[in-house]
Order: sequence, then C-alpha cells, then structure tokens
Amino acid sequence: MLHYSFCKPRGLIEALQVLSEYGGRARIAAGCSNLLPDLKARHLQDCLLVDISELEGLRGIQAEGNWATVGSLTTIAELGGSPLLREGAPLLWQACQSFGDPLVRNRATLGGNLGHASPAADTAPPLLAMETSVLAESLSGGRREFPIAELFAGPGRTNLRPGELILSLRFPLFERKKVAFVKFGLRNAMAISLASAALSLRMEDGLMQDVKLAYGSLAATPFRAFRTEECLTGMPCNEETLVRASTEAQGEVRPITDIRASSSYRRLLAGALLRQAARAALS
Repeated sequence: MLHYSFCKPRGLIEALQVLSEYGGRARIAAGCSNLLPDLKARHLQDCLLVDISELEGLRGIQAEGNWATVGSLTTIAELGGSPLLREGAPLLWQACQSFGDPLVRNRATLGGNLGHASPAADTAPPLLAMETSVLAESLSGGRREFPIAELFAGPGRTNLRPGELILSLRFPLFERKKVAFVKFGLRNAMAISLASAALSLRMEDGLMQDVKLAYGSLAATPFRAFRTEECLTGMPCNEETLVRASTEAQGEVRPITDIRASSSYRRLLAGALLRQAARAALS
C-alpha cells in the first residue's frame, strides 16, 4: 500500500530540520516535473514530500563582477529568458532553449534538474563545461561548496550528504569563448536526450585553446571528456582534427543500451555531436 505525507516548511532552517529528521524518506518537491511522473509510476513509496517551492533566497539570478549565482529554485524558463545569461553564459542559455516544452520550462527548476541526477539532464553538460560550483547545506554539516562534477554518483543518485539541500550554483560570466550545446532525441519536442554535448573553446592564432567538452546520456552520469579535450587543444579546427577527436570521444564515452538506442549507436552520436558542436561554435 502506497503512503505519502506532505509538509511545507516556512523557512530554510525548518526545511533542513525536516530533511535531517526524515532522512531518505524525504523527497524534495518544487517544480515536480520529475517527481510527479515518479509518483504516478509508483516508484516512490512511503515518503514525505517536502515542498520548498516558496523558500526565500533560493530563486533568482545574481551577478557579482564576472560571476553569476543562480538559486536552485530558479526555473528553466527564467534561465532561458535571462539577457544576462544570453550574453554572459550562452552555453547554459542555449541548453535552456531546447529543454522540454514551455509548460515544463515554467515548472522545472535548475536544482531539481540536477538533483534528480538523470544522465540526460540538459543543464548538466553546460554547467560541467563551465566549471560550475554547487553550494549545499545540511543541518549537521553546515554549508559547503564543491565542483559540480562531484555531485553525480550514478543514475538517480547524487553525492549529497544526508539531509543536504542544493542552495545555488555559481559559475563565471563573460568568458568570451566560442560555445555550442547540441543534443539528439527521437523527436523534436519533449524528447529525453539520446546524447547531448556542451563545448566551449577559445581560438588563438588559428588553434583551439582552453577546450571544455561535456557529454550527457553517454555514461552513468554527465561527465567531462578530458581525453577528447586534450585531443582538440592546440589543434586547428579542421576536418582531420575533428575526425581524430571524434574517434577519441567514441572510446571515452560509456553508453548503455536501452529501449531508446543501442550503446553502439550512442557511441556514433558522441562523435557526430562533437563535430556538430565544433562547427556551430565557430560558425
């Protein structure tokens, strides 16, 4: 028999107290774009739904110098509609344009998209390539900041500590790099990515420098493709370089076979999306 309870904390401290008390039984509820499908599919049983949707201080985009801090309750629509991010963080802004449909973008939050820890989370590859840091807090451990690469533990699993809540994300602005986010799904709208790629780089004297490449849906977690980055760094962006880097990428990814695609097909997508991203970034 399924059993759900519900509470709506009046402030951050109360929310952290509830998360500490209920531990693994507590489930964060905000935009609920991931939570509701799980509830309908009966993947969650005997849990406490903790509604944090109206907690103050966890929503909005703030700029300080060349850095941005984005609250975890900020919606994808707010990110995609931000002139600041369009100019200063275009890689994340691009990803938000292809995220679900307008109804989902108006509900889904950045913290929820990351905290759900789906390998296909659209915001994860851009934030990895942007070397984002995560600010989280728990009642027992206080606040801590850590690289976003340390957040993901596996499909549906994070490395957040017991009772810990994501407060915000922090990343640099206005890096003046060539960037592109590309993804491939089985249909144009509302498609979970079969594969996605986020690429950023600088061109100096005709050579690619400071290359950052992150993939989604091509391993158990979103990840940085460091070997492929090395293959691109210091090289001209020509067909020979991209073919060689694509081969490296196909060996670096660790995709699975599921109902949507085979692992071999996803390996091919890794190379194809890299070439597409490079051409889009430099166009």
